[in-house]
This record gives sequence, structure tokens and C-alpha cells, in this order.
Amino acid sequence: MRNAGRVGLLLVIGAAAQAHAADSLEARLTAAEDRAAIEKLLTGDYPRALDQRHWADYAALFTADGALTMRDRTIVGPAEIEKFFINFSSPSASGPPPKPGEIRTLHIVTNLSFKIDGDTAVGGAYWQTIGIRDGHTDVLSAGHYEDVLKKQNGQWKFAKRVIASDLARPQPTTTSQAAPAPSR
Repeated sequence: MRNAGRVGLLLVIGAAAQAHAADSLEARLTAAEDRAAIEKLLTGDYPRALDQRHWADYAALFTADGALTMRDRTIVGPAEIEKFFINFSSPSASGPPPKPGEIRTLHIVTNLSFKIDGDTAVGGAYWQTIGIRDGHTDVLSAGHYEDVLKKQNGQWKFAKRVIASDLARPQPTTTSQAAPAPSR
């Protein structure tokens, strides 16, 4: 009888260890899936919608009450964000790719760092806007994002995005100072 009790106890301990390992494996899998989805949002979906000027797709990356802050302006909600970019864009910047001689942009997002807590993630990334025109490239702007993300219906979206420029504004040159040559 005593051996049966030990065997039973070992079975219970073994089952508990298996359940814990399964929970741990599932938690690690969920964390990996969340990180991959966040990376896709920030380095894939977001810059592609922006560079391709698909404003409805861009705005859909925000929650219903998502806020986008740029400089001293905050726009709230996907409809307002879409409207802002449609109105902000020049006629040639909404729709097909730029024509020869026009600037095409590529937004490069790097150095992601996020802390995920359930269905919320807080963090940011660095960004650069590369301009391409007639075979030449320039860094047009650079900065960082400060983000709060929410997972809704299985999708990670921006609840809050602050776009901060880290480039100093160019100082006016005097006639005695030569302007620096653009980088290529």
C-alpha cells in the first residue's frame, strides 16, 4: 500500500510538472507570436502603407481611439488620421508611385524595444526617411517613435504613437559660410 501511495504521488507530481511545462511552452509561444506581430506592424505594415500612400491601410493600423502625435499636433481615430494624410499630401502623393523626378520615400524602422504586458505593449523604435529621386538617395529625416500598442481581436494596433524628429533643424548660412554638400 505504501508503494501505491508513492506511485500515486509521483504520478500527481509528474502530471503537475507536465502541466507547468505545457503552460510555460504556451506562454513562450504566445510571447514569440506577439513579438513577431509587433515587429510586422512596425517594420512591415506601417512603413509600407506610409511609403505606398495607402492612407486607409495606414489609418487602420490604429485603434478606434488611437492617437497619432507629430510635432505639436495630435490626431485621434482612424478616420481623422486618414483624412489628415489625404489633405496633407500633395496631389501626386496620394495614389500611384511617384513619376520620374518626384521623390519616392522609404521609411526604415530599426532598434525595436517593447515591453509586453498581456494585451498592451509599450516601447519604441528608431526611424529614417530615405528619399530617392533620379537614382540619388538622401536621408530626409530621422527620429524615434514612442508607442503604446493594444492587441484587439488578435491584432496589434497603435493606441498611441508619438513621432519625434531627432535631426536638428538646419541653421541658416551666411554669405561667408558655404552650405555643406548633400550626402549621397
